[in-house]
Amino acid sequence: MRYSMAVPPVLISDILTISHPGADRKPLRQCATLCCVTKGRDCGTLDTGGEAMNAVGKNLKQLRQREKLTQDALAERLHVTRQAVSSWETGKTQPDIETLTALAEALHADVRELIYGPGRIERPYARFQRRYIICTAVCVLVFLAWIVMELTLEPYLAELLGKGYIVWPIFVYGVTVSLFAYSAVGVFLPAVISLWGDIRLRSNRLRRTMAVLGLLFLSHYVLWASVLLLGNTWYPILRDWFYWLLNLPFARNGTLFLSGCLLFLSLNK
Repeated sequence: MRYSMAVPPVLISDILTISHPGADRKPLRQCATLCCVTKGRDCGTLDTGGEAMNAVGKNLKQLRQREKLTQDALAERLHVTRQAVSSWETGKTQPDIETLTALAEALHADVRELIYGPGRIERPYARFQRRYIICTAVCVLVFLAWIVMELTLEPYLAELLGKGYIVWPIFVYGVTVSLFAYSAVGVFLPAVISLWGDIRLRSNRLRRTMAVLGLLFLSHYVLWASVLLLGNTWYPILRDWFYWLLNLPFARNGTLFLSGCLLFLSLNK
């Protein structure tokens, strides 16, 4: 016969007992470990059969793979043998309370993730994550390089244009530098926000939509920058659009800013 119980349970010497109509109080040793490690927190309803403990082995394997660890590497962290880790994952043996806690620490997981499975428990958001710090720093470096070139290289190219009517150098400079500078500004804004708060999109469909829109905005700018290279076939058709955007830098560079924002949000998991 199978029983189920809701926690918090009654723990007597690490042996869980329940009352069931028409049945004696039975020790449920298998479930005691699971509920005891949650330290009185509600861990839901667990079956008293072996399925709950077998799930721990399955969850352990998923968490180990999430951390990209081999059984040997995890065993080394816990100072146990690889065979011990293998037997836990296959359900042949069950880790005790102390081992469950050590496993959670070694796998950078919550103990409840070992019980319920990865992703079932909402993990607190860690501020100032390394990836966001690096992303912000790179954007700042790009922006500083842009300022330096605006103060040094751009006046020189403008002088060449004034003296010899050499258009290509300053045009190529403007197109390429704007591409990196305004895209970096677009990435910088959500990266800075992510240092303090979680703005990750949970929906895969929404992230794919953001990626498509970001690539469309980027393609729009690349097409505009390539108009002069398209030859006599396409240039007459796109000429008015080209000069219209040329005289509207806010609209032209705004697409790069939006592209940076959208691509960051689509890749930020």
